[in-house]
Amino acid sequence: MSAVRLLSWSIHEAIDYLAGVFLILAPFIFGFREGVAFPVFVAVGVLFLVNAVLTPGPFGVVSIVPVPVHAGVDYALAFLLILAPFVFGFTATDAALLSSMFLGLALLVLTLITAFPMKEGVEPQPPVTEP
Repeated sequence: MSAVRLLSWSIHEAIDYLAGVFLILAPFIFGFREGVAFPVFVAVGVLFLVNAVLTPGPFGVVSIVPVPVHAGVDYALAFLLILAPFVFGFTATDAALLSSMFLGLALLVLTLITAFPMKEGVEPQPPVTEP
């Protein structure tokens, strides 16, 4: 599920909540409330929040979505954010384009470096490096 296990599952889950809220607020913060970028950012933000709420973990509310599915949704939403300006045609709006690309890349890296639990409710330990 992840390439490098540098980030704990609990921190990843907390960042998912922050990312969801930030995505919903980004059009207001960066001033692109007009056009197609607004509903794209709000929809992706809501999906991040729903994914976080429905996944088991320290910040999950209901254990419906298995962790591997959560990881897959995170990857899909990150790629959607990276491709959204080109697919939905908001490349002319610099704030929306840059926000979408930057957030998509950041969330992709976040998912790539997360130590996802292999068993439900078990926090994986980071690899031990010997001196």
